[in-house]
Amino acid sequence: MKKKLLIVATVCASLFVVAPAVSVSAAEVESESQVQTIQNDDIGIAPCADEIVTKFRLYKKTKLQYRRWNQTRGYWVDKDWIDLN
Repeated sequence: MKKKLLIVATVCASLFVVAPAVSVSAAEVESESQVQTIQNDDIGIAPCADEIVTKFRLYKKTKLQYRRWNQTRGYWVDKDWIDLN
């Protein structure tokens, strides 16, 4: 416990010695504001969510079925085909 108190006291004392020696000055700022323009050529559209596509099929020429495909990641969302009728 005494070692921790001694370390904290040493750090605080060193800050009091070093702090007045460091001079902080602010840089001058121009009064005119600079406007940064963004060109649309550099910006691309990036989807945040997965793109889900619904695929349909006619099973045995009688049943209409659908299944969802994850276009972004390349796998079926649904395990089996789902009857629409």
